[in-house]
Amino acid sequence: GTGYTKLLDFAGTTNGGNPWGSLISDGTFLYGMTNGGGSNSMGTVFKIKFDGTGYAKLFDFSGLSNGRNPRGDLFFDGTYLYGMTSVGGSDNFGVLFKIMPNGTGYTKLLNFDSITNGRNPYGSLISDGNYLYGMTSGSGTKSSNSFGTIFKIKTDGTAYSRLLEFDGATKGRYPYGSLISDGNYLYGMSFNGGNDNFGTLFKIMSDGTNFIKLILLFYICLSLS
Repeated sequence: GTGYTKLLDFAGTTNGGNPWGSLISDGTFLYGMTNGGGSNSMGTVFKIKFDGTGYAKLFDFSGLSNGRNPRGDLFFDGTYLYGMTSVGGSDNFGVLFKIMPNGTGYTKLLNFDSITNGRNPYGSLISDGNYLYGMTSGSGTKSSNSFGTIFKIKTDGTAYSRLLEFDGATKGRYPYGSLISDGNYLYGMSFNGGNDNFGTLFKIMSDGTNFIKLILLFYICLSLS
């Protein structure tokens, strides 16, 4: 419990405010995002050294053009930082973007549009080296559901594919977190839905097949024992 050091005070306009996600590192800098603050009060991307020096605001989110209010973490592939915003973009349902660690090269890879590719991502992206994988907390092609999606997309913004639409009782609904991968399956959770409407824990292949609700399997194992 010793050695506590406050490295930075978020101050709003100058360096962002209300960080929602977590930090990542490239070994030299820590990188993160704030949900608010910055020049447009819509959030920022920043970096800072482990000792609290070298702070740099890399990007100010501005709304329709490049998203706003990120609620997840960044992902770094050694060249670009990748992330999502919960709202903003041309349809105001969030964007998926990449940016260089020095703050240059911002590229909007995807506008979330609700029906076609989901809306309002709250988690973070992961990668298998070829594709980025993520979830949206709402919508999909079935407008009567609007329960969220799982998707993959290449790092250049091409080859978008919707792997799953959450449906409520069967698969769950409203995923607010991130996926993890064991090299074969993607694992995640939904906030609610499922048999008792308290959420689900699931796995699914990276091509969108073989969805398995793990909580259901747990109940089956208990009944057999």
